[in-house]
Amino acid sequence: MDILLRPWCDEDAPAFAEAVNESLNTLLPWLLWAHPEFKPEEARRWFAVTKLMRQNGSADELGIFSREGRLLGGAGLRYSSEQIHHCSIGYWVRSSDQRQGIASQAVRHLVEVAWQRPEREIVEILAVEDNVASRRVATRCGARFMGITYGLIVSDSGPVNTAVYQFCRP
Repeated sequence: MDILLRPWCDEDAPAFAEAVNESLNTLLPWLLWAHPEFKPEEARRWFAVTKLMRQNGSADELGIFSREGRLLGGAGLRYSSEQIHHCSIGYWVRSSDQRQGIASQAVRHLVEVAWQRPEREIVEILAVEDNVASRRVATRCGARFMGITYGLIVSDSGPVNTAVYQFCRP
C-alpha cells in the first residue's frame, strides 16, 4: 500500500478519533494518550500542539494516509535540544490496517527526513520491551538493537524496560 505522510489539519480530527477508538486494543498498552471515547476535540488540540512543535523545531508529527485519503495512523520525529545529533521516531497504525507494512514505510521515510539535516547522526526508536510489534518494525527497517534500558518510557504504571534501536547515518 502506498502511503502519504503529511502534517495534521483540523479536518482530520473525526478520522483521527475514529482510528483511535477503533484501535484501543493495540494502543492502550503502549500509548498513554489513547483512551475510550477519544473525541475529535482532543485530536484538534493535539494537532495544534504538533503545529507549534513543528514551528519551534522540536518535532515533525505527521498523519499517515493512504493515497485515497484514509487515515492509517500517525508517525513523527522528535528532536532533542540537548543532543542535536539525535532524534527519535514514534509511530502507530490503526488496528484495521496493521500488518501491511505501513509503519515500516513511515519509519523509512522519517529516517530519510532525519538525514536531510546534516547535524543528525543517530535516529532512535524506543519501544516498551513487551511491544513486539513495534520492535519488529524497528528490526525490519534495519535499525540496530542497542539493548534494554529501564525508565526511558513511562507507562501508566510507571517506568518500564525500554528496547532501544538505532539507525546511524550512512
